[in-house]
Amino acid sequence: MCFVLIQLQFRSSTMKKIMKRSGLFLGAVALNVLGIVSSAFAIPELQIYIEGATYDSASETWVTRADSFKLWVAGNVGQKGAINNVKLSAAVATGEFGSISLIPTMTSLLTDPSAPGALGYNGLSVDGAVPITGDGSLLPTHGIYGPGTSFYEWSLGNLTLTDSPLGDFSVIFPSTFPKSGQINAYNVAVTGYSLVHFDAYGHYTTIQRGRGPHAGEVTFHYVNAPFSHEAEANLPAVPEPTTMLLLGSGLIGLGAWRRIRR
Repeated sequence: MCFVLIQLQFRSSTMKKIMKRSGLFLGAVALNVLGIVSSAFAIPELQIYIEGATYDSASETWVTRADSFKLWVAGNVGQKGAINNVKLSAAVATGEFGSISLIPTMTSLLTDPSAPGALGYNGLSVDGAVPITGDGSLLPTHGIYGPGTSFYEWSLGNLTLTDSPLGDFSVIFPSTFPKSGQINAYNVAVTGYSLVHFDAYGHYTTIQRGRGPHAGEVTFHYVNAPFSHEAEANLPAVPEPTTMLLLGSGLIGLGAWRRIRR
């Protein structure tokens, strides 16, 4: 009888340990799942989107074939606070010659009651240059910047408003908008270039709370639109002037040959 009681107590204790470990395991699984879900729905500080573009999964980029389009730079102000000194770069092939113009506008796809302020044009870089972020570090080249590439740059100012709904602008146009922030929309016109790649970068600040020795300290966070949330214009090849001259000569010759036959 004593042996039976000891055995039952042993089994009961063992079952409690198993249940406790199972509970810990399930709790860990639940936390991991929640972490995955929360990261899946995370909204970046900065995003770039082109209206009507197609998302290319291979390069994780919004791609348009048009030479004029509406481009957004969206800031997650509602979650991160003001995003300051935001800049937009447009990378192009150094050997090509063309122009890119940006005109502030508003979008009609979402609530966007405020037009962007005036742009600051920072010029066209030399060949092989890389955009510089606010802390002096270089923007990661991510297969775009380097020899053979130059870039235009504009200063967009500070994103401080929360008057537009924001979702995760990657893969597809979002159907839910859990955050609020500022959307700067621009009418973009491209001439002469076969490929234009856009990046956005800026910074936001946080203040250390509490009563410790670092309370009140301000930390600067330098951010850029993730490389899964950027955009480019991939345009038909532009014939060189000599090619256009030969083509024109050929057309003239073809017309003369047709007249002779008549």
